[in-house]
Amino acid sequence: MLVVVFLLLPVKVFAGNELLWEKQLPFKDATIHYVIKGMEEGKETLYVRENGKERATYRETVSNMMGMKMTNSTITIKNPDYIYSYDLQKQEGFKAVNPQKYMIEEYNKLSRAEQERVREGAKKMGAAYTEGMGGAMQPNALEILGYSCDKVEIMDGSATYLIHDTDVTLKTEMNIMGMNLTMVAESVDKAKVDDTFFQHPQGITAEVNSQSDEIAKNMATQAIAMLKDPESTKNTQVMAPKTVPGGKKQMSREEKEEMMQQMEQMMKGLQEKAAQ
Repeated sequence: MLVVVFLLLPVKVFAGNELLWEKQLPFKDATIHYVIKGMEEGKETLYVRENGKERATYRETVSNMMGMKMTNSTITIKNPDYIYSYDLQKQEGFKAVNPQKYMIEEYNKLSRAEQERVREGAKKMGAAYTEGMGGAMQPNALEILGYSCDKVEIMDGSATYLIHDTDVTLKTEMNIMGMNLTMVAESVDKAKVDDTFFQHPQGITAEVNSQSDEIAKNMATQAIAMLKDPESTKNTQVMAPKTVPGGKKQMSREEKEEMMQQMEQMMKGLQEKAAQ
């Protein structure tokens, strides 16, 4: 999921006539309940307050890969400065800088004229960037629970539906290497959210994830630079990979090897978990 978040950085910087961090959600507070099916089965609850500046996600699922079942219980707490991720099964936690913080910092370094170019670039480049990833972006593609949603496709067989001009997901459909996952919102409650949902779990210390911070900072810097001056950043890593005719992503040998290594590590971890 981290990869998808980074890929969406240049796509969802702009929301309507505002930058995403300036945008007001259609609710100040909300509790959104999701059902998850596929390679993971379970539920997720998103708690939103302060117009989305603070969010807490509770996820309880059971994953099933190649006949091996594993229980997952996680909490993610996000504020404008940091993202805290807790694994209640492993009793471990991580702390990383919110990538949006880096984007705001980079944007604020620009002159007024450069900021205007970023705004104009964000308006124009979202759809083009997504098409370069072999996908598409369709505003107001579907109504979910009374909210008009934008459909964003990044990889073949994968799509996410965001409340129009926001980054709040109401539906996700993923199909990666034959593994399927769907997450769909079942309800949106706009009542005030209790403070208890934003309390960090006791007994777990969130360790700083410096590698994630460095990646997020680089991606944010490149995304703002690309939006300010698209022509000068065509060859940077944040840009879409080369595509073959028809808009399909063409993976390099290195990318394929990296993906296989990640899959092997994932399977090794699942096997070790099953043997315990």
